[in-house]
Amino acid sequence: MSIELAPHNKRGLSLTSPLIAGSGAAGFGADWPTGLGPEMFGAIVTAPVSLHARRGSPQPRLAELPGGYLLATGDHNPGYRRVIREHSQLWRSIAGRPTSRVGTGDGQPVPVVVALASSAPEDWARLAAFFEIEPGVAGLELSLPHETGIPAASAWIGAVRRATDLPVFVKLPTVQARLLAEPSAAAGADALVIGTPPLGACPAAGGGWVEAPVSGPIARPFTMQALRALAVRGCPVPLVAAGGIQCADDAQRCLDEGAVAIQVRSLLWVDPAAAARLAEAMRNPRVA
Repeated sequence: MSIELAPHNKRGLSLTSPLIAGSGAAGFGADWPTGLGPEMFGAIVTAPVSLHARRGSPQPRLAELPGGYLLATGDHNPGYRRVIREHSQLWRSIAGRPTSRVGTGDGQPVPVVVALASSAPEDWARLAAFFEIEPGVAGLELSLPHETGIPAASAWIGAVRRATDLPVFVKLPTVQARLLAEPSAAAGADALVIGTPPLGACPAAGGGWVEAPVSGPIARPFTMQALRALAVRGCPVPLVAAGGIQCADDAQRCLDEGAVAIQVRSLLWVDPAAAARLAEAMRNPRVA
């Protein structure tokens, strides 16, 4: 199986499986639950990286919901210099090694996509230029904030596009997907990730409130609505479904509705065994 996620980019980005470990699912590429590893996925997306270190959101960060949860991390990370220093060798290893553990069957490298933390357009452009020269980095993922309009989206994406030839994947808020899809592609997005679910607010178990996008199975209807809307209209770049995908049936519905690949994140930690079954099903469709 070979899936081209950036068909209009001169570098391209080919996957051997449609299943991608989404942003932060394995931290910066080393934090895998027992029984899972990068070789089981078509690509991995790192946790978000910013120019300078971020402490992230204050506690509480987690609130449980029926069918999911809210998690407000605030994109905590040590800043790009430390991230590159501590993880670039691992990225080169993941991207270039022959993989032979459970779930591969093909010995192909696993592309590493670096997620850029929400910031100003000029910061994203600077980060893109730094990661441009990292040999272990196969692409960049930009997650647009919920309130982003067309002018801001075009400015953010265009600044990154001018700074790098790397494939650029833009994660859209599901409620803004129809508005932002075509402008994002026109500004230089090589693929669109659909997407970030709506914001919710819920009291945490220990007191205080958490405000963040909904996560877990509860996010899937938002993903499907946005994905189907874009597929019906037609989209000039590939679509990646993300949000609430729990099993092979969920993934296949996304593929049937126009996605070429699927991202999973929380499933890796909530139910690693289910994530392993999904990875096997995506590499061997007969298993599904």
